[in-house]
Amino acid sequence: MATVKGVDYELVVTRPPKDVTPAFLKMNPNGLVPVLQDGDFIMFEGNAIMTYLADKNGWKDVYPTELKARAKVNEYLHWHHTHARLGTPQVLVPLIMEGAGKASPAQLEMVQNTEVTIAKSVDIMEKLFVKPYIAQSTQPTVADYACYCEMDQLEIMDVFDFTKYPKTSNWMKRMKDVPFHDEIRATLNEFLTKMNLNPAPKK
Repeated sequence: MATVKGVDYELVVTRPPKDVTPAFLKMNPNGLVPVLQDGDFIMFEGNAIMTYLADKNGWKDVYPTELKARAKVNEYLHWHHTHARLGTPQVLVPLIMEGAGKASPAQLEMVQNTEVTIAKSVDIMEKLFVKPYIAQSTQPTVADYACYCEMDQLEIMDVFDFTKYPKTSNWMKRMKDVPFHDEIRATLNEFLTKMNLNPAPKK
């Protein structure tokens, strides 16, 4: 989102757990990414970082200040963690571990349940698109950025048929029109290719 908004920032690539140092743990005791350092202010959690940046920079288009519009964005962001976000810990990570021959029995079971896991979220998402974007808005908000990161990696891995969900599919097409989409996605494509999870790199 910062790239889309034209904000200058320094990206420090950190690969947990290999790159997690005592200094990093002081910034995020979870030992995970992302972490934002803004001067002497430090915070973690991706959705919280996006809303902080939006408030700091006055990006009312992505994080509206009108009470009910913001409430719908916050509603999605809370829902996200126990639904769409599961695409990473319950789909991506188990597939990576399976490919490395290091998957636990629980992770192997998650691999078998990939389609069911994704469908549980997308079934609900399909009902959220009252308007073109997920928080009942007519333009992308932080809710869309959060959700698309999860759905996009699943689409690249080709582990789910989104065409069964026309509203979600059309939303994903609209998100591809966001500025710098292809440049940002190139990094994800590269990572998934390295993990042997990119059957056919897509634009």
